[in-house]
Amino acid sequence: MRFASVFVVSILLATTASVGAISSKGVIACSNSSLDNLPGNWSMPDQSCLRVDLGILEPEESLFFEISSDSEVDILLFPSNTVSVYQNEQSYRIDSVWISESVFESFSGQGEWHWKVPSDRDSTRWYLVIDNLAHPQDMGEGSQGGQVSEVSLDGGLISPQQFTLSDSIHRVESGGYSIVHGPFSVDEGTFVEIHARTMVGEPDIFVMTESAFSYYSPSSNWSSSLRIVSADMLQVSNERYLPWEARDLDGEDLYVIVDNRPGPGGGGAGASEAAVTVTLTLIPVLEPLISSQTNLDSVDVGAPVILSASGTPNKSNQILESGFSWDIDGDGTNDRSGVTTEHHWEDPGNYTVRLSVTSTDSRSASSSRVVTVVDLSPPSVSLSVSEEVTKAFGEQLSISGTFDDNWELDGIDWMMDGEIILSNYSLTDSTSEFTLQVSEDYSSGQHLVSLVVRDKSGMSTKKDVIVNFIDITAPEISQYENQIEVDIGAQTIFQIFAQDDQSEELVYTWIIGQGTDSEIQLVGSLVAHTFDSEGQTNVVCRVENDAGLTSYADILVIVKSSESSSGITWQVVTIFAVILTITILVAALFYYNSAVSRRMEEFPDAEEEQEPPPQPPTPQMQAQMWRRTDESTFTPRENPPVAQHGAEMYDILDVASTPQDRASITSDFEDSLLGDLQPKNDQTNPQPPEGTKIRSDCSSCSKAFEVTLPAGIEAAYTNCPHCGSEELVDTS
Repeated sequence: MRFASVFVVSILLATTASVGAISSKGVIACSNSSLDNLPGNWSMPDQSCLRVDLGILEPEESLFFEISSDSEVDILLFPSNTVSVYQNEQSYRIDSVWISESVFESFSGQGEWHWKVPSDRDSTRWYLVIDNLAHPQDMGEGSQGGQVSEVSLDGGLISPQQFTLSDSIHRVESGGYSIVHGPFSVDEGTFVEIHARTMVGEPDIFVMTESAFSYYSPSSNWSSSLRIVSADMLQVSNERYLPWEARDLDGEDLYVIVDNRPGPGGGGAGASEAAVTVTLTLIPVLEPLISSQTNLDSVDVGAPVILSASGTPNKSNQILESGFSWDIDGDGTNDRSGVTTEHHWEDPGNYTVRLSVTSTDSRSASSSRVVTVVDLSPPSVSLSVSEEVTKAFGEQLSISGTFDDNWELDGIDWMMDGEIILSNYSLTDSTSEFTLQVSEDYSSGQHLVSLVVRDKSGMSTKKDVIVNFIDITAPEISQYENQIEVDIGAQTIFQIFAQDDQSEELVYTWIIGQGTDSEIQLVGSLVAHTFDSEGQTNVVCRVENDAGLTSYADILVIVKSSESSSGITWQVVTIFAVILTITILVAALFYYNSAVSRRMEEFPDAEEEQEPPPQPPTPQMQAQMWRRTDESTFTPRENPPVAQHGAEMYDILDVASTPQDRASITSDFEDSLLGDLQPKNDQTNPQPPEGTKIRSDCSSCSKAFEVTLPAGIEAAYTNCPHCGSEELVDTS
């Protein structure tokens, strides 16, 4: 019993001594090294440590570490302000003292991890400690030493790559996950490189779209079935590498996940903590693409075209603006740079354009596009006038036109009312002028003047302008008598002549007694009127042309009574005189025949003389009958002769007294008188004598005219049909 008690006390004392030894505090002295001396190899005795000075690091800087140990050691990371806590044997196993992301306890074998300097602090000096000690605060966790450890270490700053999205270690508890990077966009065809290096556990690495992540991220009822299976990295227990090409993303953003949840089939169980470094790097696609808002299969000649490379995949900013270059003329040499460039082609044809791109990681690619240039635009035309132009007859019309074409002009036509007036098919200038003398050859009113311009491709443009030709001159009235005298009751003929070459028709309106109660109007170039009252009357003839312009002829008409007090005109007096003369002659013939009969009875043996046939009237006789003279054609004697018998009658008649002479005279007189009074017996249907055509020249306007005088009339007055002048014509 006593032995047992002594044994228990001995054990208690030994335990107390051991606890006292462990709980004693002091300053830990570690071997020192620096990042600049790496790589290095150390043989670490039991209960020793190695402190590696990593230097002063900036936020977001990354370092890599590669370690190898033949026995368990602890790998610890401290900033300069907390490393003393570790060396003074104080409690350091908390996040505020050490950097838990880069802490690996009881590590043996080979491993690699990357660490990024936290961004929540300024520039800081850092220390990496390789620990082969047993600390009072360990509570049995981590390596406790007890043997010599052979350790090799390498490390250094990581130079950032152009398209590295993430490069750091991820610590994931059991049943959890960590986002390596996301959400982020990539172009279709971009390679996503995933490089994993596991220090602890066997995690899975997934790539999923944003919509798939929305089903995976909940803490319960989550699902990883929508992940992109072709990018899976399952049970990563060491170093793994996967290049995955992004396809069929439908424009969705991506997430890369370190998964430490159970499943899926073939994946990690997620039963323990996991620590894995994931380096996520892109190799962006280089796929130059030429585009334009203009249809490059049909570009208009001379039209500016903006060529764009904006459709080129560049979600990762793999191509800077200076990385785009253009070869426009197809000579193999780049002419311009930039995302866009503007160019025009002056002639139709097919032109090859090449776009080359160079990425920020010095890769390059190019593509070509054929641009088809054709003439799509008609000529442009403008006229010097845009509104209606009015010109009078006798004036000059002048219109100028300017024109241009995106390629080449072929010719122009100036047209009026659809008829070509002027053409030019060998153009040397871009202007043309159309001049026209407005003459009577053109009708008054509106006309359409057009300029038609054609180019080499057969397209044309027509510009129109309306021109209005007007008459500004009134009709011109020929010379006329402005004062005439007429007899009351006699029909008076009025006629004037007017000329207007610009009008097709003239309207003559005669106004007689204008402004009086008896005013009348007659229409026509020749009118007749009978005045029934004496005095002066104004007769006005208004001549109006197609344009409504008028000219006036004023004639003063003096109406007078006839010369006889009875009002009978001289023509009536003459008729009565002729009738009286015929009556006297008939009476004289009657008495003469009676005397001859009685006388012949006294000479029964006298040979009867046959009466000659009546003769037609001579021209002189007709002239005496038709020609108007101031003197009467026959003057009756105051005392008509009384028939006498025998020689007394012949003496009174002043004829020969012999019977033969008397018979001859009597026969001639009878023939002459009866020939005037009786119809000719040598013609069954007597015809009136034909008139005489007289051609004369007007003394006023010198123009020739022709009139017909009735048979027997040798002279007469008439008006010139051209100017209205009164002219005397005769047969001489």
